[in-house]
Amino acid sequence: MTPSARPLALCLAVACFALAAVAQEPREAAEPPAAPSAPAATQATPADAAPAAPAAPRVPTPAAVRPVRETHHGVEIVDPYRWLEDGATPEATAFYREQDAHARAAFDRIPGRAGLLARIRELSAQSVTVSSVSMESGRVFYLKLSAGRGVPVLCVREGFGGTEKVLVDPSVHDRGERRASIDWYRASPDGRFVAVGISVAGTEDSTLRVVEAPSGRDTGIAIDRARFNTALAWHGDSRAFYYARIPEGQGEGARRNAGIRMYRHVVGRPADRDEIIFASGVAGAREVPEFVYPSLVVPEDSTHAYAIARNGVAREIAVYETPMKDLAAGLPRWTRVVAFEHGVTDAIAWKDDLYLLTHRDAPRRKVLHLKAGKGDATRARTLVPQGDAVILAMALASDALYLRTTVGGLERLERLNFGLGASKTPEFIKTSFDVSFAQLIAHPRRPGVVVRSQGFLEPPAVVAVEAKTGNLKNTGLQPAPAADFSAFDEVRLYAPSHDGTKIPVTLLYKKSTMLTADHPTLLVGYGAYGISLAPSFDATRLAWLERGGILAIAHVRGGGEYGEEWHRAGFRATKRNTILDFIACAEFLVKYGFTSPHRLAAQGTSAGGIPSGGALVRRPDLFAAVVPRVAVLDMLRFEFSQNGPANIPEFGSIATAAGFEALREMSAYHQVKDGIDYPAVLLTTGMNDPRVDPWHAGKMAARLQAATAGKRPVLLRVEWQGGHGRGATRAQREEELADTWSFLLWQFGHPDFQPLPAG
Repeated sequence: MTPSARPLALCLAVACFALAAVAQEPREAAEPPAAPSAPAATQATPADAAPAAPAAPRVPTPAAVRPVRETHHGVEIVDPYRWLEDGATPEATAFYREQDAHARAAFDRIPGRAGLLARIRELSAQSVTVSSVSMESGRVFYLKLSAGRGVPVLCVREGFGGTEKVLVDPSVHDRGERRASIDWYRASPDGRFVAVGISVAGTEDSTLRVVEAPSGRDTGIAIDRARFNTALAWHGDSRAFYYARIPEGQGEGARRNAGIRMYRHVVGRPADRDEIIFASGVAGAREVPEFVYPSLVVPEDSTHAYAIARNGVAREIAVYETPMKDLAAGLPRWTRVVAFEHGVTDAIAWKDDLYLLTHRDAPRRKVLHLKAGKGDATRARTLVPQGDAVILAMALASDALYLRTTVGGLERLERLNFGLGASKTPEFIKTSFDVSFAQLIAHPRRPGVVVRSQGFLEPPAVVAVEAKTGNLKNTGLQPAPAADFSAFDEVRLYAPSHDGTKIPVTLLYKKSTMLTADHPTLLVGYGAYGISLAPSFDATRLAWLERGGILAIAHVRGGGEYGEEWHRAGFRATKRNTILDFIACAEFLVKYGFTSPHRLAAQGTSAGGIPSGGALVRRPDLFAAVVPRVAVLDMLRFEFSQNGPANIPEFGSIATAAGFEALREMSAYHQVKDGIDYPAVLLTTGMNDPRVDPWHAGKMAARLQAATAGKRPVLLRVEWQGGHGRGATRAQREEELADTWSFLLWQFGHPDFQPLPAG
């Protein structure tokens, strides 16, 4: 059914009513990222006619077929392109270079690309991005990407009104074309020192350095293999910190990140004297997983400190306790107080109070309180019971416990006040309806909280919440963007999936848009790790919306929009729901006249390759183009890559029959069939990607090029000095957007984006 042209707002109201606009409780069926922007579009051919797309040469030299045959649980699996997994061989390198050159030649022949890139650069240059805000002893630290810089720098100022100073410019660590970037940082409690991780070319292989604030003087500390330190902890006296380090000599394969250890570093002492503080079997630590991501919580004025052990990407943590005096002496005595089965996903501490966020017997989570040295989690009391909203995060201030919550991806801010006469129920803090809270920044010695907020159409801001009144005050730390989104709207609809579950779909569009079924539409999805696709601001998105395009975000199961039940409904054996939800959202957009299969594209980044790749191989008729970005596509081989073992808790393992069947079903590479007219496909990868190896994209490109019966292109774009996206320069991001969006407009039949003849 294709409704006749009429105002979109009216049609949306009708659709909302028909599909029950209030989200229903999801039911269990039997991985940072922000939604990508979409391209500009001014013209389109009629919706009922597939655009005639003059194509570039269909394929480069066909990849050699060398089948590897394996039998798993009685099922034979044939992998024709296993040889591409060794990207260091001359033959594999030649394959990737030829594929990238072929894609580059196609992009360069698109006449409209230059103008699109210019518009992207214009919008990008007008945007200043502030992120990773922290406050210590009156100093405000933050990462800032501003005009004229390729990557964010670390800045500091004395209070929000102070003069900004650049503390760390990572470009001084550039290695030729291998551009450096800041992976993480953590300031000391007295605000004097900052530990910062710096890597090059998107590797995320951090070298830990320590600088003084506000001078920026480098202390000379350089500790390699320090990748996993976003939660690096300083001792309360600022004289020492505790950091994670990957063992030496483990190569780049599946054991790369095994056995990570926590060390103590004393400022002013050589790093080679650092002692191991926490690891499996160290100082009483028991049942610590091999692929653990450890961190420490060292509360001020406390008798105890805590070690946090995260089992790979699993959300659940184990917590170990030790007397503070023993930790300070470098001789901890660890006792486990929270086990993985307790369902705890976060822990914060102050003095002798430990606050635990758990989903055990509470799929939308509750907050527990436990006293230091008073037993394990079974003795904790419930401080905040489960409510109608999912508790995503918590922050402790002197006046209250602040909570970030969500219902279906729509976020709100709550607080549980402390003190005599305070309510035992969290109260709402009035904020904009359409924003998410990327950060809650608080300190137990200070009242109130500072939040970093943003929306799909709402500009980002760093806002202080006053303790007494709950009033909001913009700190001015985040400059307002020049991009104007006042002519656009955001709406939430609900698409019925295969089992009747209502899947939220967020739509962004121009207010004057009419439902004619011919709008270029980009559908994005993720659905993994319990991560929600929360509202996020991107000024370059304007290049798509201002010319009548629609951006759709599918909040599929596997994410965290409705809590742990929603996550588990797209998890391991139920992962097919993630794929089928994504397909249902695409069918919904077509059925109600938002777009047509000739104007619809699918995109998924990283684990988003499962729903987008799954839709590609199951419903090739539903899409004009599919763009898997740095995506997982061969799930049967994922666990054998450097990041694979850590992901077994989320996706499962081929070691079990059930795990094998689930992974085969979610593996797009193994679902490709010969003789199918597949949509146009653009695969992207970074050769230094530490999260998703390039061979996922390489093998998928080879397989699709050999299998497709149609004339639509299958291209592989390679970022030779990039990784998974972190550490990408402004120029790299702009070029990728221009290539991707030009490719989509080409496939949508836009006359300005049809490639010129070669030569």
